[in-house]
Amino acid sequence: MKSIRNHRNRGFSLVELLVGIAVGALLAGMGIPAIQGALSKGKQVACSSNMKQIGQGILLYSPENNGRLPSILCGGTDVNASWIKQLQPYLGTNYSRVRVCPADPLFRTKLLQNDATSYLLTERVNSDSFVDEDGELATGEVIFDRLLNIRKPSRAILMFLGNTNKTSRRDDHIHVGLMRSWSGVCGEIWPDAFGGGARDGSRGSANYLFADGHVENIAAVALKQRVERGDDITVEF
Repeated sequence: MKSIRNHRNRGFSLVELLVGIAVGALLAGMGIPAIQGALSKGKQVACSSNMKQIGQGILLYSPENNGRLPSILCGGTDVNASWIKQLQPYLGTNYSRVRVCPADPLFRTKLLQNDATSYLLTERVNSDSFVDEDGELATGEVIFDRLLNIRKPSRAILMFLGNTNKTSRRDDHIHVGLMRSWSGVCGEIWPDAFGGGARDGSRGSANYLFADGHVENIAAVALKQRVERGDDITVEF
């Protein structure tokens, strides 16, 4: 009996402790990626919801403004003229929430800053960006200033998730000329916002709002392939 009692009261051996720690670390390592994946998916879904609501705001704005889309800031200093500010009456009480993506590292900063947004409208809504020195529209240039001018609204991207270096309220649109190379794309938008991490931005995905109001989550590698093939993703995807 004394022998059994002594055996039951002894503590864990060093080997048992090391095995327990190793097993715990293994289980934690298996759980962390799953948790991170779930959090990223949750932010992606919330971002998609934001974009859909902004898309509905654009579709409400257009018929009340002679079919035009909201204008962007191009060299102007009045941040009240930004496209997101123009949509405020159509977004109502959701305005402050939907203008900032939950995955944005500057989420709280932008949320507290009036009219700051994580999203960029395409420069193609502004025809003045594509006129030559004589004031004439450049030959063959595609303009999205009105919904009726968009030939394939289900394939035309209106709004992108901006690169996190876009911290000013004046950064409210992409620059089409910079979107013709992958490095230029990564400098303007955030193609690997969800599940990214690759140095060249080719892993993960991002959400995109199309002119017909639907939102797509597109893999960064698919976007990269299209850009490197020479496709102008600012015209049609």
